[in-house]
Amino acid sequence: DTCRNFHCKRGKVCHADKQGKPHCICQDPAACPPTKDYEHVCGTDNKTYDGTCQLFGTKCQLEGTKMGRQLHLDYMGSCKYIPPCTDYEVDQFPLRMRDWLKNILIQYYERDMNTSGILTEKQRNKVKKIYQNDKRLVAGDHPVELLLHDFEKNYHMY
Repeated sequence: DTCRNFHCKRGKVCHADKQGKPHCICQDPAACPPTKDYEHVCGTDNKTYDGTCQLFGTKCQLEGTKMGRQLHLDYMGSCKYIPPCTDYEVDQFPLRMRDWLKNILIQYYERDMNTSGILTEKQRNKVKKIYQNDKRLVAGDHPVELLLHDFEKNYHMY
């Protein structure tokens, strides 16, 4: 058997051509062995697959397409229902991402003060302003006008 020691990547199986030469072809997802419920996996397309064999066989069959490049194992287990975002959540997303980025930058800046080398000098100088503003605003009560000014300034900074 020419396929005995011939290995293929996930989602492909060995097949001998007419001359007996082995090569890899896509695994037929329907031909995958049956699995137990606890072996289900969730793909990045938010579809539940009976197992990794079925997921990678499907990915192989989609090779060369946008969907094939985007399909990966997301997590073990059946896919969870993800409700569509509300208009409010969509509106809040950029603000939440901005706050997340600010927090990450501040954490890097604080680490960089102890062990330099995480940020470049240019990055350190830019983040220093955000860090100082954040620490100043946390320290006490400020008029709404000052908070608004800092918000607008920082919004454009990062």
